[in-house]
Amino acid sequence: MSERRPAGGSCPRCGRALDLSAAKVGETWYCTRSCGTGAESLTERESAVPRTWLYARPRRHFRRRAPLELKRPR
Repeated sequence: MSERRPAGGSCPRCGRALDLSAAKVGETWYCTRSCGTGAESLTERESAVPRTWLYARPRRHFRRRAPLELKRPR
């Protein structure tokens, strides 16, 4: 019988999401086995999303849209 993997949650050490590569060390689930043993540095990984994507873009770059009542039928 295979061991059940967690369906969700996060690593208690670094806060990353638990996925299929999650490893159980003792009674606790960690994102990787090296994180569970304490060998992985917390600042080692780069962010998956570029930093500029985290900020909202000003609305002036988008054209104004008319309300549905004023749109012409095609």
